[in-house]
Amino acid sequence: MRIERTGQPVSKLLQQLEEDLRRDDIIYLERVPSPRAGEKYREVVSRFFTEFGIATVYIKVRSPSFERRYVINAKYDWAMGGIVEGWVVEGNVVRIYEPIAISIGDIGKALDYYGEAYWKAEERLLTKKMTEAYTEERPPAD
Repeated sequence: MRIERTGQPVSKLLQQLEEDLRRDDIIYLERVPSPRAGEKYREVVSRFFTEFGIATVYIKVRSPSFERRYVINAKYDWAMGGIVEGWVVEGNVVRIYEPIAISIGDIGKALDYYGEAYWKAEERLLTKKMTEAYTEERPPAD
């Protein structure tokens, strides 16, 4: 593995993640920790954050042209404030982004915003897979 420091703030990594989640050619999505049935991912992450003051999110996005594994780590200390750091793995390259300070309120907003972006991407992917399955199962018209 080769490690590259981008010199860019982690907000650029989040911008790239958002762009990837908006793509129409996504063929695979995964996130860890994985929520249980009926549980929202952002609730899982929020629970880690409020109980331990730290939460790490792993998101894998694959398209026909790339596979990126995003790792975002948020920490909050009442005396020091909040920090978000992250990196993305693509092939054998790990690109590290510079940490940024963040308020507790902004962390909650970011969880909602990126949670919604992931949910929409997941919904598009599921619709695409269901359409493909339906098309494959239909008998040819005479």
